[in-house]
Amino acid sequence: MSSYLTNEHKQELCRLLASNLPTLRTKANLSQNELADILGFTRQTFSAIEGQKRDMQWSTFSAIVMYLSKDYEVNRLMSIMGVLDDDVRNILKIL
Repeated sequence: MSSYLTNEHKQELCRLLASNLPTLRTKANLSQNELADILGFTRQTFSAIEGQKRDMQWSTFSAIVMYLSKDYEVNRLMSIMGVLDDDVRNILKIL
């Protein structure tokens, strides 16, 4: 298992999360505004990311994944979607 992700892999994971973020938020019973408030972002930032009008940064990806992975069902769904693979789990120390 690698503990390093290439920039290309990180970018792909960010795109994958962005495209699935509405589904994941809904599963976690969170609105854009609620998740933005929890993580210290603006709702406009989340809207732009979800609408794929703005690229997601790795730090944003990490914050979102670490928060949402606390919910077992969302964690499982992120794994199925390919957002939360073994490398990401290892780097972010997620079970």
